Amino acid sequence: MDRLLIGLLLQAVLLTPSLAAASDFYAVIDLRAVASDGERSFLNGGLGELRFDDQHDGARVGSISLGYHHAFFDIVHFNANAVAYADGDRSPLDLTEFYAEIRPFPWHSLRSRLKLGAFYAPISLENRLPGWRSAYSLSPSAINTWIGEELRTIGAEYDLDWLGRQRGHDWELGLTAAGYGFNDFSGEVLSVSGWSINDRQTTLFGRIGESGNGPVAGLREFHRDDDQRLGYYAGGTAKYLDTLELRALHYDNRANPNTYSYALLDFAWRTKFNSAGLRWTPTAHWTVIAQWLAGTTIEGDSGFNTAVRTDYYAFEYHAAFALVSWQRGADRLSARYDQFEMHQTQSDDTFNNNRGHAWTLAYERELGKSWSVILEALQIDSSLAMRTSIGEPVAAAERELQLAVRLQL
Repeated sequence: MDRLLIGLLLQAVLLTPSLAAASDFYAVIDLRAVASDGERSFLNGGLGELRFDDQHDGARVGSISLGYHHAFFDIVHFNANAVAYADGDRSPLDLTEFYAEIRPFPWHSLRSRLKLGAFYAPISLENRLPGWRSAYSLSPSAINTWIGEELRTIGAEYDLDWLGRQRGHDWELGLTAAGYGFNDFSGEVLSVSGWSINDRQTTLFGRIGESGNGPVAGLREFHRDDDQRLGYYAGGTAKYLDTLELRALHYDNRANPNTYSYALLDFAWRTKFNSAGLRWTPTAHWTVIAQWLAGTTIEGDSGFNTAVRTDYYAFEYHAAFALVSWQRGADRLSARYDQFEMHQTQSDDTFNNNRGHAWTLAYERELGKSWSVILEALQIDSSLAMRTSIGEPVAAAERELQLAVRLQL
């Protein structure tokens, strides 16, 4: 009931005209025409790696996004982002981020920031638009798809930046660290269904997957904290003029893999990884982004004895992508190549592995201040051992063509 009340309160705030007029407010309506020959995806109870399949294409709602920002005394900033996908999740409109930032005025060449609430870790270099959407395509990379599916910081983050350019230098440097909870089961979707490419972010009170006879029974919640242990991440950034940005981060949810959730009928997943990336803008028209992520996740313990389950699973995974984007005036053309792999290193029964690559081409045309159209073509070639459990071939070549009409207010 408390979650319902919070959700209703947020919706009332977002939809109140007087508040919207007094503060920054945005709304984005994304409607699509989709043609797909993809396998049934995990979002629909299958093991395909696209958002839409041949049973869920045609005219679709990409998303309806709402955002609200308000500043108090120029140093305290409140932010809320909510989204609706019209795909049957338990909340028609739900939060993806909900946080406050305290930004004291810079002291000499140092600037600090404290963020409290629910938000994304500073990993993505492509999801730069409001609502954590990609600035270059409809579907983000495999790395950022997984972050949108399973990872959210629910806690506190502190940043400290050295503003070297204010002192006549070419570089600016930054450090970040965070402590968070409610992420004990991140890694489960990746270990079962492998990497995917889609723009369906899991909401804070929403669920992933579909109930029924899929390989994972029930709808999965990621915002749980059954072991009462804080996770953390720490990283740094370096920026050279307005040309180059480098970013690195270590992430560890510190979940106790022996913790059993009777609500989910599953053990927690200990997930940790390293990520690194760069964004290079050599001219006003060109952008190049490259990113890499690699880590491990484990569930249960081979020495843990329980009457419910004694399984032990360990996985290693990595993914990388390279993106090139050209923009002139109202036109943007982007191309991205993804490569990904996940393999199981230990199990008490079956082994799963996933390997593949993908090409994404996207063209965007701004039709005015509020309207734009985006055309995206995506192909994924992959293998996933778990597909045999639902009677499908291990290897699949999946294609998806989307035309989006986007209205931003």
